[in-house]
Amino acid sequence: MLKVTIDTNVWISGFAVPGGPPGEIVSYVLLKRFRLILSKPILQELERNLVLKFAVKPRAAGRIIYRIAEVSDMYEPSGQLKISSLSCADNLVLETACAGKAGFLVTGDKQLLELKHFRYTRIIEPAHFVRIMRG
Repeated sequence: MLKVTIDTNVWISGFAVPGGPPGEIVSYVLLKRFRLILSKPILQELERNLVLKFAVKPRAAGRIIYRIAEVSDMYEPSGQLKISSLSCADNLVLETACAGKAGFLVTGDKQLLELKHFRYTRIIEPAHFVRIMRG
């Protein structure tokens, strides 16, 4: 089964605009159409953004995070990966994808997208991933 890491910006877009490609990806996650590779830092960033930037009540944000964690394979990045052009958060996302041997990292982050791939992980935009999933 396909292994995929989804960056925080895709999650946020998926919740904000359910009809677009990120929203479709969130639906794929809940339908378990692929193995979701995640880590605690990604979920913590998502929860923080939901509460602080989108005024989601902490309890509701916690339920969202719990539901996502239920359908995820969790990995713990060591923080050893340091690509100088990337932020600390981006390095952790990339390290999570590598730790779980994700075939894809889906992101809207321009710096990550510029890499195109890292080791065995292809780094692509949400719309591209949706086209792949649709076959």
